[in-house]
Amino acid sequence: MKFQPLKPWVKGNESVTPINFYGNLKPCFEMGAFIALDIAVDLYLANTIDTGNLFYSWHKNKEYIERACEIADVNEDNNYDLDHEEKAWILEELGEPPECCYNIYFITVYDDTDEKLVYVGKTDSKKGRFVNGHLAALKLHSPKYNMLNKRIYFGTIIFLSKDKEYIPLEFIIPYRESNNFLCEMEALLISHFNPELNVKREHVGKMKRLTVHIQNFSDVSDFLDDYMVYGC
Repeated sequence: MKFQPLKPWVKGNESVTPINFYGNLKPCFEMGAFIALDIAVDLYLANTIDTGNLFYSWHKNKEYIERACEIADVNEDNNYDLDHEEKAWILEELGEPPECCYNIYFITVYDDTDEKLVYVGKTDSKKGRFVNGHLAALKLHSPKYNMLNKRIYFGTIIFLSKDKEYIPLEFIIPYRESNNFLCEMEALLISHFNPELNVKREHVGKMKRLTVHIQNFSDVSDFLDDYMVYGC
């Protein structure tokens, strides 16, 4: 299930509020980051998964915050606190808070004894990364992969601030910086795993100091579950 960063604000314990967005929180690379692999399917089913993309999910979360603050008449002066009645107003008017996208994916090949990562990518295409085919998927038609099964995992990236507040990519402002972090995270993962179908190498940037904890919640396999990636 996709992460809804604003859900605690309008439905729960307020652990994540617009302060996490408007407070201009920055990832603390010494604190690390998480990648939650939420769903996994056979590769041929990749285009049936609604991954979303960072551009739309970033703007949807921003719009929800702005409209919710207008409805409840809250702002930074009162720490965006909502009472039960105000939460009900927001949910009635706006519905459930928006989700984060699945912004990273891993393609693997496997048999009865082993599973191997062959491609790391980011779901940043506004038209859908898998709708019209995917270069890595085409490469998997090579005879060397004929006897292997193919699978794809979709995940969400979450950073931590120095005070251990959760910072999904959708809460990093401006959007340009959020997108840069996504590109650098992809570059860090490619540098670490060196998947055989990734031919493009990007600049790791600030991520070279980052430790990433990968957890697999897919219930399909334990691939990379509780796996640590250390900055290069």
